[in-house]
Amino acid sequence: MEGVSSSDFVRSIERPASEGPTILVVGTLDTKGKEIGFVADAIVEAGGAPVLLDSSVANGTAASDHPLISRADVARASGSTIEAVSELPRGEAVAKMQAGVRELTVAMVSAGRVQAAICIGGAGAHLVGPAFRALEIGFPKMVVSPLASGQRQFEPYVGLRDVVVMHSVADIVGINDITEKVFRTAAGYIVGAAQSYVRGGKAGEGERASVPTVVISMNGNTTKAMDRGRAWLEREGFAVVVFHANGVGGRALEDFVGSGHATAVLDFTTTELGAGTVGGLMNAGPTRMETAGKSGVPQVLVPGCVDFITCGPWEQAAAEFPNRTMFRHNPELTLVRLGSAEMAELGAVFARKANLAVGPTSILVPTRGFSVPDVEGGHFWDPAADQAFVDALRENLREDIHLKILDAHINDDSFADAAVETLLDQLGSFAGPRVGAGHADPAGGPAVQQ
Repeated sequence: MEGVSSSDFVRSIERPASEGPTILVVGTLDTKGKEIGFVADAIVEAGGAPVLLDSSVANGTAASDHPLISRADVARASGSTIEAVSELPRGEAVAKMQAGVRELTVAMVSAGRVQAAICIGGAGAHLVGPAFRALEIGFPKMVVSPLASGQRQFEPYVGLRDVVVMHSVADIVGINDITEKVFRTAAGYIVGAAQSYVRGGKAGEGERASVPTVVISMNGNTTKAMDRGRAWLEREGFAVVVFHANGVGGRALEDFVGSGHATAVLDFTTTELGAGTVGGLMNAGPTRMETAGKSGVPQVLVPGCVDFITCGPWEQAAAEFPNRTMFRHNPELTLVRLGSAEMAELGAVFARKANLAVGPTSILVPTRGFSVPDVEGGHFWDPAADQAFVDALRENLREDIHLKILDAHINDDSFADAAVETLLDQLGSFAGPRVGAGHADPAGGPAVQQ
């Protein structure tokens, strides 16, 4: 903003008269002014105090009975003017206003001026995406839109954050039998969330911040092992954060580790690497299984569920990957077994990512199967394919990275114990009794070490 910092501007914003939690209400007041005003009034009735932020891209002004951040203010926060923004092509104008909304929203939250944020809109709801994705986990943030429906991608709204997305059912046009109910409910939700945030959102944060945190990757195929592993780590005094290996979960894991909050990583379920290499639904992007290593965070890596990729319904999976061994996980998801060539490719990928590590890194591989159906006599049992992974891993792995090949299935207690004990050995000291203490080999059998 010309001559004025965002923080100075935030301090100048009129404070709501209500003593309730302050709710930032974002929307395009040029086209949705009546509806946004109704939501603001409903927020007051629910015990909150709204501050409106006008994200309209058209030149002009809007009036409000509530404190208002104008579209001109938003444009200035993006480094432009509303007059200039309004002359841009639609896509460029939206991008400019997105930047301004993000700048001011983050400044308001950082200054403690608002305790929750809600966006009401159709396509205009996209304007708030970058702002909400920049806010901390736990801060209440909500989108109400008719676009929150069907088979749409929710990435633009949610990203890696805990954004509540509410379907408005009817379009954001007028106050009628549907929109009145939806808007009042949305107002109640966001005020209730803000009140909870004020009461307890910060409670114990300092204490939690002092507890070392271990990050785990898991899915349904590795739940048995990681329930055991998590319990052990918690007994040792660690906080444990578990991420579901579903694509977005892997990205969230990398984001969390990159934020500096992770003491160590037990990356037990690395199936997302298969989606990035072969295909399927669970692609976590090109940096999966890299952040901890590059950051020097101690890590134990396990090829959990790398024997398959996850695809859609059976008929769709069969058409995309014909003549494959498949497993019906549920009506919506089908697991597709990978062959020897694909497993060898994954072994090389796994090694290349492990080789990026600058901190303590160990790899544990079970010889009796990488997933629930990959067990002797099971639907995915293919020792040759699994061995192809191991051979490529050995061939491409740095010599100084610790590799253990264990005679166990991935969900065996002995394998889970070996993974946790390896991680604890990396961390150096133990706060309490160790499971399997006194046994040279926690896996219950000879370990082949590189």
